[in-house]
Amino acid sequence: MDRVLINSYLKQATFLFWPLAAALFAFAWVRVWVVSLLDMGQFQTILEQFRDFEKFAPVSFDTLFTYQGRVGMTYDEPMVILCTVIWCLSRGSDVVSGELGRGTMEMVLSQPISRAQLLWSHAVVAVGGLAALCLMVWAGIGVGITTTTIEETIPAPSVQIPIFGWQMPLPMGEPQTEAFALSERVDASMFASATFNLFAFGFFLLGLSTLLSSLDRYRWRTIGLVMAIYVLQLVMFGLGKAAESLSWLKSMSFFNCYRPQQLTELAMKPAQLSPWSLRAAMPDSMFPPLVYPGLLIVMGIVCYLAAVYLFQRRDLPAPL
Repeated sequence: MDRVLINSYLKQATFLFWPLAAALFAFAWVRVWVVSLLDMGQFQTILEQFRDFEKFAPVSFDTLFTYQGRVGMTYDEPMVILCTVIWCLSRGSDVVSGELGRGTMEMVLSQPISRAQLLWSHAVVAVGGLAALCLMVWAGIGVGITTTTIEETIPAPSVQIPIFGWQMPLPMGEPQTEAFALSERVDASMFASATFNLFAFGFFLLGLSTLLSSLDRYRWRTIGLVMAIYVLQLVMFGLGKAAESLSWLKSMSFFNCYRPQQLTELAMKPAQLSPWSLRAAMPDSMFPPLVYPGLLIVMGIVCYLAAVYLFQRRDLPAPL
């Protein structure tokens, strides 16, 4: 790593980082506030009509009937995923093919630095920025939980008629509305494992983008290849969830390792299984909870090491 290079890459990344950080923080805050707009009873009634589509949801509908589950859905929102992908693609693709495309690689390498130093300096800025963006999502959720007030309707008192099993509301009772702070029901620390999973997901995309960038000279082609892999993996994951006969496709997609909602669900019941555990398997899964983000981290490291190896041994084209 080289301090001068790191400072240079920090200045380049600033113009992208702050808009993404602001967008993620604001979106997470607003997303938590939106939870307070829909009455829990009404939400449950609506969702029950779509039980047939439960297999497409990241978690069971029963989890979404809790405030923790609904807040945790923030990590599966397209906005959060999109901002993360934008950062990873832009920083990862710029490492080699970006410099070659601008014609600045020869000038940078004419300085007393190695190719490995150049790549690792890029990695420090990219990974550090990714971690900061993930923390901004968590911070937005925390602020939203602290500042949001929930109004919940308490049904009117009723009596059950024997034999028939009917519930008859009492005429003298009326539904009441109770207001309480969302922080009484939701603890922001429950989303630590989900935040780490988001970081692991982005780290793999960074490694993949850097690897393909180290092989190419055109940044637009690097971005296109990464997006093609991303879309293909997303389609495989969707088909694997949609059809039982194609379930094997899901296990071949890296999206299968992105499970923020399941980790949040485990954090709600730490007595049964911790989201940081490596001992027992998750419900309906083959591996313990920490294995899934761990696989993404390992694959990202492998991509980075392969990128260093290939970048050090390739012939760089002359600037156009």
